[in-house]
Amino acid sequence: MSVSKAIGKTPYRVASDVMIGREPEILADIHLQGVAASIWARPCDPAFVDWVDGLPVECLPELRTAVPVHLAEAAAIAACEQAKIPSSSERDMLTGDIAALALMLSKTLNVRQLRIRLDVSVEMMCPKFHMDNVPARLLCTYRGPGTDYVPQEDLSEPSRIRSVKRGAVALFRGGAWSGEECTGLLHRSPAVDESVGARLLLVIDPVD
Repeated sequence: MSVSKAIGKTPYRVASDVMIGREPEILADIHLQGVAASIWARPCDPAFVDWVDGLPVECLPELRTAVPVHLAEAAAIAACEQAKIPSSSERDMLTGDIAALALMLSKTLNVRQLRIRLDVSVEMMCPKFHMDNVPARLLCTYRGPGTDYVPQEDLSEPSRIRSVKRGAVALFRGGAWSGEECTGLLHRSPAVDESVGARLLLVIDPVD
């Protein structure tokens, strides 16, 4: 994905660039002119991968809630308790990571209230490329393949489709992003990986 357009010259009318980095600070680049998504390309912990892949589908935590950022971890813990997931260091990694990502989004977008989801799916939830009707959306796939994305102008060119790696953190602008720029980057759920059994996706949105 090209990120070579110069900043500070002619104002963008459509933002479609994607910024990718190995440090969490990359998420703040979502505010840069012309940027439609920023991705923190972090590695997956092997022990966590083995643990979450080994959970039966019925034990994967599901969550739909709107909470102040400081209650994100408590909500994630409650979801794990509801799913009857035994206490472990890997479970703590999951709930702690959700809390950390909620805090990052809160600081990046300057909001205190967040809508948090943990979605479990065995088939494509959103098979068509689309744009969410939110200011921005944070996505992180803990189990299964990551989210696909493509510039709207390249929708008819399959070779332009890219995927967020598992465990990476992607922040996408949505259709309600404030400012003069339109967002020109679309995303979708990936094809089902039958060898995994189910996908576990974290979704965090700001709440006005």
